[in-house]
Amino acid sequence: MGDLGEEMFDGLLHDSHRCHPEDLIDLVATHSAPVGLHDPRLYLADLQQVNLVRVPRGRVETPVRPTERIPIDTTSVGRVFRRTGIQYVPAEDGRTHMWLPLLEGAERLGVLRLTVDGRDRDHVDPVIKRRARRLASLVGLLVVTKRAYSDTLVGLTRHNDMTLSAEMQWGLLPPLTFATDRIVVAGALEPAYKVAGDTFDYGVVDEGVHLALFDAAGHDLNSAVVVGLAAAAYRQGRRQGLELRELGDAIDEKVAARFGPPELVTGVLAHFDAGTGKLEWVLRGHPPPVLIRDGKWVKTLWLKPGLPMGIGLRRPTELGSVQLEPGDRLLFYTDGVTEARDADGNEFGLERLVDFVIKREADALPATEALRRLIGSILEHQHGHLQDDATVLLVEWGG
Repeated sequence: MGDLGEEMFDGLLHDSHRCHPEDLIDLVATHSAPVGLHDPRLYLADLQQVNLVRVPRGRVETPVRPTERIPIDTTSVGRVFRRTGIQYVPAEDGRTHMWLPLLEGAERLGVLRLTVDGRDRDHVDPVIKRRARRLASLVGLLVVTKRAYSDTLVGLTRHNDMTLSAEMQWGLLPPLTFATDRIVVAGALEPAYKVAGDTFDYGVVDEGVHLALFDAAGHDLNSAVVVGLAAAAYRQGRRQGLELRELGDAIDEKVAARFGPPELVTGVLAHFDAGTGKLEWVLRGHPPPVLIRDGKWVKTLWLKPGLPMGIGLRRPTELGSVQLEPGDRLLFYTDGVTEARDADGNEFGLERLVDFVIKREADALPATEALRRLIGSILEHQHGHLQDDATVLLVEWGG
């Protein structure tokens, strides 16, 4: 990459440790200009991944509102985010704007624009292209690090105030996307600013991934507290090594001890071994997941459902097991997705849900983009106003 490139990355990494979140773009500009990467502009996806919002340079007063929004669905810059490709756009001065996806693993954060010498893609130095790609990767990592304690970066990606219950739920969620060379896990939930009773969680150990989806009764602050307790009990039991049926019983016991009926939680708890392809799962009063293979709905993972959690009654729970094949997709969902009704009372329905995912697979869309479009379709079905929380978890196994 050359000495200049090494100096850029070395200096940027060193200075980033004590960098104020709002000084990040200035820091990048200082270190990238000497190697031919000029005028960095950072755009982050908003909470619902509808727009890319520009992050201002320098310190700002909070709350801050974005001065520039770029629609994700209808613009060429939005395509950089949707398809995670690189776009070259001629600049006014004979140079070129490079638009690069901003990623942390498989999670799409936004896009980065850099201005480079060369009037078009074919005339940009390959060394500059390589530096730009590596810089975008580093900036993605820095954004995740700084966003963890920056109200400015978080606030920029919101266009509405959150309810207290939604603030609680988003604070408990794991990253919306996780990926290795074998498995992808992607989640989405709506209504983003008012979500209360739904949540999901996952955890990775060795070749396996633990998965859970929860849905608490009601749609208020109490529902958020109940489902938050269920998710915490799930993490505790999972990390103690409990098997799936024991996990469900432990969650049931803790929710019942603190609340009890009518404050109940339904859920699906699963473990998938990405090394062997074996999936195990239990249902606690929750809709069963769906298995999609080769663009077809091949199986609904029915089990005799156990009791919802929070009743405090131990009853035998059936454990399901199925062998997956490379390329399979697993679809977990809450009833707020399938029971979403339009103005005429027509449900979104399971068939439409599965058909949507299958069609996006045929379009060769990654799981993250498929879910983004699915949530948009559900919102459109209800004209933007959901009567219940709608949560989806999509798992892809590469074999």
